Amino acid sequence: MPQPVPQAAALPLNLLPASTAFPPLSRLRFRFQAQAPLQLPAYTGSAWHGLLGHALRRGVCVTGQRTCGGCLLIGSCAYAVLFESPPADPQLAKRYQALPHPYVLEPDPPAAPQLLPAGGTFGLGLTLIGAATAFVPHLVHALRGAGALGFGAARTGFSLIEVTQEQTLGSADWAPIYTGAALSPITTHTPAPPRSPVQAHLHLQTPLRLKASGRLLSADAVTGADLLRALGQRAELLQRVYAPTEDPAQARWTDARQAVHGVEIVHRDLHWHDWARFSNRQATHMQLGGLLGQLTLGGPALAAVWPLLWFGQWLHAGKNTAFGLGRYRVTDTGRDSAQPIAGTATGRRQPQQDGAAAVHAGAAGPLRPAPA
Repeated sequence: MPQPVPQAAALPLNLLPASTAFPPLSRLRFRFQAQAPLQLPAYTGSAWHGLLGHALRRGVCVTGQRTCGGCLLIGSCAYAVLFESPPADPQLAKRYQALPHPYVLEPDPPAAPQLLPAGGTFGLGLTLIGAATAFVPHLVHALRGAGALGFGAARTGFSLIEVTQEQTLGSADWAPIYTGAALSPITTHTPAPPRSPVQAHLHLQTPLRLKASGRLLSADAVTGADLLRALGQRAELLQRVYAPTEDPAQARWTDARQAVHGVEIVHRDLHWHDWARFSNRQATHMQLGGLLGQLTLGGPALAAVWPLLWFGQWLHAGKNTAFGLGRYRVTDTGRDSAQPIAGTATGRRQPQQDGAAAVHAGAAGPLRPAPA
């Protein structure tokens, strides 16, 4: 018998981030305890994706239909919204075969396989985007019950022991919202972006898969414009589908074409990382390799695209972001030492004009929505 979904306290109404071109986010961390020795693979993104999907559908589906197609609840069901592509409006359907999902997994970066002893703890990060921020209780409920399904090929049991939520985006100020009893989610505030650095150093933490002309880009072929175009398109689609504004032009980040060509990779230390997963839906192994390593962006238009580059750390970039791929972090190489860059707020909402003032205009002008 499924346990009831944890009831959440009412969320504040002011969920819009400081910049209205960014959809609201909820960043969560789940901590689990293994009930027996647990073999963790080198990268857990695929295992978590499959397990979360099964557990969420099992916990929230009330119709019992085998597929979501034709279900009357498809527009409000947590599983359908998170894991099934939403119905596209005619304009988007002409341009895109599939739309991005409103969540990003953040498992640990690829490493050596690890045998975790019984009683050992392991974790999962997860970011909800736009309208999906309402599904925090459903995800806690699903992952609380996922331990009975078991993790990995051995189906090792585990239990959920804690959920924390970041209070201010990029600040690492995590607050507990669930420890086994009541659930008390909060709002993850989005501050204005910090000042643009002279150069931005990116650490690619999970494989980055960028395509141009239908082909994956190699470490030598990728350009700053490739990365920024992918980020801009993803931010625009997520905004339009999951956090629409009254003026659709406010989400049109990809129209800042002149700015993206004013940013270049001034240093790169990249390599290709092969990663394969087995797809139960397609009954085949899939190759999902991508770029890992570090790169430094510079150029006259860096400040113009800086808000998108900063915010993209939590949206991820490129293909297969639902598995946690395309995750990067930015450090500032224009100051005395390379340190992670946090936002300008420490928990309080910043006025939108502060965000604009914090960004220096580059040669192509500030990155702003294009005119309708």
